Amino acid sequence: MKKSVCALSLLLGFVFLAGLNARDINLDAIYINQDSRLYERLLESKIDAYREAGSRFIDRDVIFACWGDGFSIIYVKELPLLNIIRSFNRSDGRGAELFRITGTITAFRCTANGRFLVLKRLVAVEGAIPRGETLVLDVRSKTIKKLQSSYPFIDFSLASGGNSLFYETGKGIVEYLPDTGVARVAIQRSEYAGIATAGAPAIAYMSPNRKKAVIVSGSGGSYRSRMIVPGNAWPLPGVTSASEICWVDNNRLAYRTGESGNYSVRLYDTVSRRSVTLVRNSLNTNLQFSVFPKMISFLQDQIICFHDLRDNESVNTGLEGEDVTFSPDGNRIVSLYLKKLFLTSVATIKKKNIEMAKAGQRISSLYRQVLGSPENLTNEYSSEYVRKKLSAYGRIGK
Repeated sequence: MKKSVCALSLLLGFVFLAGLNARDINLDAIYINQDSRLYERLLESKIDAYREAGSRFIDRDVIFACWGDGFSIIYVKELPLLNIIRSFNRSDGRGAELFRITGTITAFRCTANGRFLVLKRLVAVEGAIPRGETLVLDVRSKTIKKLQSSYPFIDFSLASGGNSLFYETGKGIVEYLPDTGVARVAIQRSEYAGIATAGAPAIAYMSPNRKKAVIVSGSGGSYRSRMIVPGNAWPLPGVTSASEICWVDNNRLAYRTGESGNYSVRLYDTVSRRSVTLVRNSLNTNLQFSVFPKMISFLQDQIICFHDLRDNESVNTGLEGEDVTFSPDGNRIVSLYLKKLFLTSVATIKKKNIEMAKAGQRISSLYRQVLGSPENLTNEYSSEYVRKKLSAYGRIGK
């Protein structure tokens, strides 16, 4: 089983690397015959689940999305040879174009108050490999600044609840303040030189009070880490991502661990050095943290789940998606499915838990039909994928 799961995830990894412009991956399309009527019904049923949840459709061809402030959603709409960054006001339903960006966007983040957008993009270079660029977009002034960074994927982090970002230079980790243009060294390179990985940046995540930091370096599932606290330092156990990591308060952080195709999300306490597992055995996790409502979101085999730190409650929504973030009041989420952007009420999801469970049962019925029809399975890993989906949908409402 372990061998087949690894082979499954390797295939997924190839898809992610080969199709950077298709970030919102449709896993069903990889393992189920797309000419099958059952395949079409699966996609329709998953969209129907959003309707069941009372979700609001916002736009299509979307590859990234986040909350700007309490009312505005900011997202990247991908068109041929062009990316349009737009905002949508949930109160009046009005949209506006903010920026037009060329190239292939590989990462997109929004500061806590929505003023600054930070993205990575690949820019074509004639006769050479595309180079990476980091852009900082000021929503208020409509200006764009470029930072010196040629790495093609995410190599920065944002300050928790603030407007600054952290990235690596030759001197170490610097904090950059976009409103002033000032960059100052926050962590000397000598403090993490032992984990530096050739060809990969070191990414630092600072606790909200700036007294603790975790630094991660690596790529391709092989990472080194260093937890730095006053007077002490140690490796963060089992970290397997340089981007899926976030402080939830001054002592705890959530991060992804596990092997390819079998990921988990841990909530780790830096005081006790113990952790609890929020999700395990998932094909992907897409871990996110919404600072103001204190909500952690993650995926269980593509199904959106979230954990409320205020009451220590976890919820399986029954919806599939990516890029799940909460409004500052914690009452709404935005998510992507098949590059479609949806807005959903958290209260409605909880209220309609029986209806969502029934929608999950209908989807499970379709997966069982797929499993029973070999002509609908496209490769030797398809049956394992379908079984994982059945297991994930079986957890809805429990």
